[in-house]
Amino acid sequence: MQSLKIEENMNLIFNKQFVTLSLIAIFGLTILSCNTDNKSTNNETMNVNDLTLGPVVHDTLNNDQIEKITKIQIAFSEVDPITLEETISNFKRDQNPDNEIAIWLAMARAYEKFMLTHKETNLEKKKEVFQLVLMRSMDDEKTILAKANFTLLNNEEIAEIFSYYNFEAKPIAVK
Repeated sequence: MQSLKIEENMNLIFNKQFVTLSLIAIFGLTILSCNTDNKSTNNETMNVNDLTLGPVVHDTLNNDQIEKITKIQIAFSEVDPITLEETISNFKRDQNPDNEIAIWLAMARAYEKFMLTHKETNLEKKKEVFQLVLMRSMDDEKTILAKANFTLLNNEEIAEIFSYYNFEAKPIAVK
């Protein structure tokens, strides 16, 4: 019984971390869309707890955007358990939601393509795949490999996932 409670608490903590990461990524990429000279920015590491969500910028999104956001939310629903409404709200915070949607669609395609050939992947490994795809959207492969400590994905799987994500890395820019 106690083992079950510990496992439930660990899952809750892990789920909160993924929600936090997702919100941070959306927030960061929102800010990044305002920065036109990314090459001249110095990249620093900061505590994710120091980031807060920005205000809603767009009261509404069009049907095409909502349809794409729905695909994104469905693709990541198992590993990033936030509601469609929360996901839509997060995209409304972006200065340029179409750019953000394109990035997340590319992430979803990479994630889903990997899952197509790895159908027996357990939830914890799926979360690690999501984490890798999210990191890849913000950083280059070499930097990720130097920083990250993946315990469930092997080097061949990591390289495979990298091959599925073809967008340029967009680090989170904080003003």
